[in-house]
Amino acid sequence: MDFSVWLTSFRELHERARRKLLTSEEHTSYLEAREQLARSLLAAQGQSVPAGSMARRNFRVPKGMAVDISFRSGALRSRTLDISSGGFSCMMPGNPLQAEHLGFVLWLPGEEESPVVGRARIVAVSTTESGPRRASFAFEFISEEDYERLELMIFDLALGYITA
Repeated sequence: MDFSVWLTSFRELHERARRKLLTSEEHTSYLEAREQLARSLLAAQGQSVPAGSMARRNFRVPKGMAVDISFRSGALRSRTLDISSGGFSCMMPGNPLQAEHLGFVLWLPGEEESPVVGRARIVAVSTTESGPRRASFAFEFISEEDYERLELMIFDLALGYITA
């Protein structure tokens, strides 16, 4: 199937999913198509999917969103640099501890009344000598409803970058 035809079909399924109009059979097809698109986009970025992992949990899109992070030592507000359904990254002052578990509140665009709330852990921190550091976080817990809202937004963003 031609990619532009496939993409048009995916966009239609995605819009139906956004409006919660998919049948159970369509929902299964949609999730498979979402994974297929994520694999293709990861490959286009020169990345591979770790063994046993889902591509859509690793596929990141650039997006700046407010995020409140609660560490043991206190709270801070930052902006995401990119996001996936598996986590996010942002700039942070100081030297955060890798593997620290924390709470977060992620403010999705246009949904200020209902942010994504959950737990995460730091999985990587840049090694710059001074100044803010890029920290990458992996989600440890978010509700199924928030997870789906997040994935829909990520694919909205990804589709906005694709012209075919």
